[in-house]
Amino acid sequence: MSEENNFSIIENMKVILLQDVKGIGKRGTIKEVSDGYARNSLLPKKLAEIATPGSARRVEEIQKKQAETEKMLLGKQQEAAKNLNGQEIVISAKEKNGKLFGSIHAKDIAGRLKEDGFSIEEKQIILPNQIKELGEYKVELNFGHNIKSSIIVSVRGI
Repeated sequence: MSEENNFSIIENMKVILLQDVKGIGKRGTIKEVSDGYARNSLLPKKLAEIATPGSARRVEEIQKKQAETEKMLLGKQQEAAKNLNGQEIVISAKEKNGKLFGSIHAKDIAGRLKEDGFSIEEKQIILPNQIKELGEYKVELNFGHNIKSSIIVSVRGI
């Protein structure tokens, strides 16, 4: 009797990721994964779908739209950086003898900028130290994509 080899060759499958999958790739990309991983994990959890010629074209269209959106967002960020550069914002806070009763955080600066019509997130504000005294402070803004700007935060007492 001959003994058969029970080892199976691992097949690969091309899938389109419907969500970001750690260690595999980002949403909208086509990846080649093992057949078992695709069938047992990615497909049942709706993290991916099997790549077909039609779905591959759809992915290309989605990627093209994402690129256009990113280009538009980049333009908006550049415009915001240009408009904000060198601007002064005033934040009023309770104080005694020049010392604040609390401190000014990135959240406070982002809120003040929002009042002025700028959509800046806290993480974009580079504040090396908390502001704890009255005065003027130069604060850097990082918009990503190597776009930076700086504003003057003037802290005045109430």
